[in-house]
Amino acid sequence: MSEHNNESTAKRPDFIAYNVQDSRDGKGHWNRVGAAWQHRDGKGAELQLDSIPVDGRVTLRELREDRMKDYEDGRQAQAMNEPERSPQQSRSRERSR
Repeated sequence: MSEHNNESTAKRPDFIAYNVQDSRDGKGHWNRVGAAWQHRDGKGAELQLDSIPVDGRVTLRELREDRMKDYEDGRQAQAMNEPERSPQQSRSRERSR
């Protein structure tokens, strides 16, 4: 993981990323798949996906407090469910990116 990514994910995201599956009734099913942080120069964003959508469609929506709480709760639960990694495993995972 790069230093830039660590810096951007330390602050609250500007957008929440959703995978939107179209439904027959036209409403769609929204599933949170990650978050995005705007670059300081305003010319791009850093997107971090927690899962990859099957259909490839991702929608970014501005952060709202209730969505942020759900996102943080989900990230915390995910972190608690991940197995503990040794420093060597973490380094080899970083090299593979």
